Amino acid sequence: MIPMVVLLLIFIIATIASPTFMTVANLENLVLQIAVNMIVSMGMFMVILTGGIDLSVGSIVAVSSVLMAGLMQTMSFWLAICIATSVGMVFGLLNGFLVSVINVPPFISTLGVMSIARGVAYWYTGALTIICSSFPGAETFLKIGGGRIFGIIPIPAIIWLFFVVLTSFIARRLTVGRIAYAIGGNEEAVRLSGIKVIKYKIFPYVFTGFCAGFAGVLLTSRLGVGAPNSGIGLELDCVAATVIGGTSLSGGHGNVSCVVIGVFILGIINNTLDLLNVASYPQQILKGVIIIAAVVLALKREKKV
Repeated sequence: MIPMVVLLLIFIIATIASPTFMTVANLENLVLQIAVNMIVSMGMFMVILTGGIDLSVGSIVAVSSVLMAGLMQTMSFWLAICIATSVGMVFGLLNGFLVSVINVPPFISTLGVMSIARGVAYWYTGALTIICSSFPGAETFLKIGGGRIFGIIPIPAIIWLFFVVLTSFIARRLTVGRIAYAIGGNEEAVRLSGIKVIKYKIFPYVFTGFCAGFAGVLLTSRLGVGAPNSGIGLELDCVAATVIGGTSLSGGHGNVSCVVIGVFILGIINNTLDLLNVASYPQQILKGVIIIAAVVLALKREKKV
């Protein structure tokens, strides 16, 4: 209930602060703005559920984005989507291997992979932006990020809603999801019960790589370019949205619907600040304050439990 109350309060404040916030055009823009954050936050939720964290998601988005833009020059964009998304999953597999097999702390392993992925993005493009709007099939591809179903429903909204439903199904209905909750609650107990923890700890990172990889594809479709500097700071937004939604940083507790609320809270704040023409630097300061406050509240909540 707390995240929902916070969302309602922020919604009311945004409506009062900016008369254009409640316009149809701006609300549609809000739904589009949160698409990438929403998709990646679904993967981040699965990782944090096990007591881990993934700092490499922003860099994986960048790699997927530039690969998508570059590969479209020589192949079908459908094949390029598969390759770009698969590369994201490979980085996720690397994270999972380091964390579960080598036993490298998640913060350190994903920090290293973050640097590697960002370096790959810059190396692949030569630190340049790839414009893909003139490539074969670009017109159809760009509709994924900017088109509408029946001329009404934005396609990115349908995509992030699909990821929300998929993540909820995995977390609540599949064995990997239920064991992810158990690992976050007490990993040693899960291990002593005879369950092979390694593969169940790898899956959330692979899933996060899948989410970040496809988010990079969607970002390229929306902007019409692949930029190696895209996704910077995205990992902080996703962690903040997940924690604001009530997911425990130590793992074992949380639900998808509250993560959705957390993403909307951050999205509305960013959208309102843009409408009020607030410079980017104060926005970064406010975002940092929100992240710290969310973590402090999460820690206090865990101590009470």
